[in-house]
Amino acid sequence: MLTLYTLEQKTLKSYNFLDKNDIKLALMHAYDIKSYTDYVLKLHFPIKERKEFSNILKRLINGEPIQYILGESYFYDRYFKVNKNVLIPRIETEELVDLVLKDIDKKSGNLLDLGTGSGAIAITIKSHSKLNVYASDISKKALKIAMENDNNKQVNFVHGDLLLPFIKKRIKLDYIVANLPYINPNEVVESKVKDYEPTKALFNTQLNIFKRLFKQVNRLDIPATGLSIYLEVGTMQGKEISTIAYKYLGENVKINVLNDMHGKERFVVIKDIYGN
Repeated sequence: MLTLYTLEQKTLKSYNFLDKNDIKLALMHAYDIKSYTDYVLKLHFPIKERKEFSNILKRLINGEPIQYILGESYFYDRYFKVNKNVLIPRIETEELVDLVLKDIDKKSGNLLDLGTGSGAIAITIKSHSKLNVYASDISKKALKIAMENDNNKQVNFVHGDLLLPFIKKRIKLDYIVANLPYINPNEVVESKVKDYEPTKALFNTQLNIFKRLFKQVNRLDIPATGLSIYLEVGTMQGKEISTIAYKYLGENVKINVLNDMHGKERFVVIKDIYGN
């Protein structure tokens, strides 16, 4: 007896290089299944749905990420629209959000999600805090997706290069969260990442974007209570980024390099940044 579950197993046997969860998501999407019970028990396979699954399967075999195929990606506690103009939100970035939410607790103030992409960080933090949240990106196409994801229209979206719009408008920021490009162009990455996700959001030569960021921080109108910065970074980049931060922000800032759930360096937290 053929069910979606047995079809999943059959597909995995034929294409064992594919991810099991990707196949399950493809089947549930093609056959419009919402519950695991229906997934296990469904017996009727209309031709239209079969063709839909076949088309998705072909794209998966070619290496295209399931999130781009379906046009959505689950992050934290909801789905976000995604396309080729934004990065696919990662589980490590959920840890970054948790880190920020734990620190801010019930505090108020202004927070900026720098390089927002799909808006996942900004929208999630806004929905779980009392902060006034800004989200910026240099890509207008990315901002369009982020704004579509902001169902409650609570985030302030800004187009521009790093902190320049906030320097120009003298907007005071209490917190900056950023998942900026940090992969070295010479680093080996999965083809489905390299071939499908936006290059400008992935690769960064010699950590130049962090140097530019810290230089611009010195031009910000920083509140008397100081500024805190939360960064997602590449494995083994913590020490180098900390050195860059001390160089441009001064030796009195407090810097912590934290590991992700896999025990790899992933976050740099900089606190006690005060204006000149």
